[in-house]
Amino acid sequence: MPAAKSENGKNDQFEFLFGRPPLLEGEDEERYLRLRAAVVGELEPKSVFDWINAKDQVDKLWEEERYKRAATALISGGLPKALDCYLNEICDVDYAEGLSDKYFNGDAKGRKEVMAVLAEHGITMAQLHAKAAQLESGGLAMFDRLVAARENGRRMLRKEAERRSLRPDHDPDEITD
Repeated sequence: MPAAKSENGKNDQFEFLFGRPPLLEGEDEERYLRLRAAVVGELEPKSVFDWINAKDQVDKLWEEERYKRAATALISGGLPKALDCYLNEICDVDYAEGLSDKYFNGDAKGRKEVMAVLAEHGITMAQLHAKAAQLESGGLAMFDRLVAARENGRRMLRKEAERRSLRPDHDPDEITD
C-alpha cells in the first residue's frame, strides 16, 4: 500500500503545480494519468525544474499521440471521397452513388457488396486507405510536422535535463543568468 500512497502523492504534487490534465473532450483521462505516472516514475523529479521537465515530456508525448490519432481519423474520414473516386472510375455515376451509400449506411451486407465490386477490379481496402491519405495529404503533412515538432521538443528537453544533471556544481533549483 505504501507504493499507492507514494503514487497518489506524486499525482497530487503534479496537479498542485500544473492543474488538471490538458485533455480534449473524449480523450481518456486514465490513460493520460498512466502515461504521466510512468514518466514521473522514470524521471523521479525532485526540483521544480525537474517537475516542469516531466510535465513537458508528458504533454509532448500526449500531443504526439493525439496528432497520430488525428491523422488516422483523417484517413478514415477521407474514405468516402476515396471510395467515390474509385467507384466513379469503374461504374456509371448513378450506380456508383448507390454503392457509396450502401458502403456507409452501416449495413454489413451492403459493405460486403461494395467490397466485392471493388475486388472485381483489383481494388483493396489498402488502396482505399492510400487514396484517402493522398486526398487528405495536406492535413496529414500538417500532423506529421506537429508530431515531428513534439518529438524534437522532447529530445531537446531530455538533452537539457541530462546536461543539467551532469554539472556537479549545479543546484537544479538555482536560477542562473
